[in-house]
Amino acid sequence: MGNALATTRNPTPWRRATVFGLGASGFSAVKYLTGLGVEVQIQDSRDVPPFRTELTRQYPDIPLQLGKFKPPVLDRADLVVVSPGIPLSEPVLQEVRKKQIEIVGDVELFARACPAPILAITGSNGKTTVTTLVGEMLQAQGLNAQVGGNIGRPALDLLDGPVPELVVLELSSFQLETTDSMRARAAAILNLSPDHMDRYASITQYRKAKQRILDGAQTAVLNREDPVLKDMDTSGAADSVSFGLDAPSRETDYGIIADAEGKEWMVRGQKRIAPVAPLSMTGRHNLMNALAAVALIESAGYPVEQAGLDALLAFRGLAHRCEPVLERNGVVWINDSKSTNPGAAEAALIGLDRPGVLIAGGQSKGADFNPL
Repeated sequence: MGNALATTRNPTPWRRATVFGLGASGFSAVKYLTGLGVEVQIQDSRDVPPFRTELTRQYPDIPLQLGKFKPPVLDRADLVVVSPGIPLSEPVLQEVRKKQIEIVGDVELFARACPAPILAITGSNGKTTVTTLVGEMLQAQGLNAQVGGNIGRPALDLLDGPVPELVVLELSSFQLETTDSMRARAAAILNLSPDHMDRYASITQYRKAKQRILDGAQTAVLNREDPVLKDMDTSGAADSVSFGLDAPSRETDYGIIADAEGKEWMVRGQKRIAPVAPLSMTGRHNLMNALAAVALIESAGYPVEQAGLDALLAFRGLAHRCEPVLERNGVVWINDSKSTNPGAAEAALIGLDRPGVLIAGGQSKGADFNPL
């Protein structure tokens, strides 16, 4: 199959690059660019960046500047790679733009180089669950589907090996801010609720960042029940489908219908996909996640085979995400400590079908907790 990195255009258009941030994504960019023969320097505002030891071990000659960011010297940088956690409003990046130096993120570098079709997923909640589920369903069908992005493995690390048949990426709004070339085979926005309000001035600004996932996509996959997504501009994608817990109004959309006996089915149009009852995941929000996974796979042109459905029905969800840990005296205790915003906690509470205790977690990030 060949090495995915070898498909990257050669010679590289850059001679020198500065990487801001030495976390997982920043270090993956260092490895990628160094492999292309680019001269790299790094800046990190922290005293002890997470990958400092690994950098010293693998690349002892790469210069690392710690502390306050400084604009790269114009003749020392053709490219700036910024880690997702660093906002583009950072003064040093404003200086970089004035010098007309290209600014990208690791996902943008990946999108330019990846030879395989991309299935892209974003949203305020559920994206890790859906990304993992899509990967497991495709792998159960015998496809070499690599999973990465904002989940576990940085996107650029997926290029360090054989060319996969397709790639499934979880993408945050931070990553999408610096991504222009995604052109996903199918791109899903699962939901939108206020999040990262310590970085975005408004929900409108946050929505614009998320919407970038649709640019150049063949098919947009959207939650039709989400009020923020109802007027989402999908013109960046060639086509669109929707999913929801109601009966779909179009033959290309996904939803839930009940038969004459009251048995619920996941459907596309009127076509039955799988019964709801055997799903191992709990909560109606996880039923939405299941529909999103099926919609994304089929919209990308891959049939959902029996092996994929078996993987879907067996999937129990992820640890610390609406995970039942105890039931006593008719009360279920739910470990939802990965809930990182009020929308996630609200979805977990609404999804309960009996009295429960929610173990929540995360940081406020400037969010409004009144809806809870």
